[in-house]
Amino acid sequence: MISLHVALAYSAAFAAAYLVLTTPSRLLPGIALLAAGAEVALAEGWLRLAVHGPTLSLALGAGIAVPALVAWWRAGGKGAVTGASVLAFIGLLQSGLTLLARS
Repeated sequence: MISLHVALAYSAAFAAAYLVLTTPSRLLPGIALLAAGAEVALAEGWLRLAVHGPTLSLALGAGIAVPALVAWWRAGGKGAVTGASVLAFIGLLQSGLTLLARS
């Protein structure tokens, strides 16, 4: 059975890959794809990093959310808006949950 964390990481990776393939600007979706790929690797246990505290989760969430929000703002078609919305939601959700767990 797949956990919610893994499902969100894969969803972010697929949405970022879609944006990389379909939008003319590839820089911002590429940054989000790298952050989502790192998130997938961490969630699946393929990559282990010894970083103390929630700073890595917060950085990866921001690495997904910020480029996604800019891509959403610049999006022209329905597919780009949907992909950027999914990315922004997942990035903001991850960042928010990390900040809530911190307090």
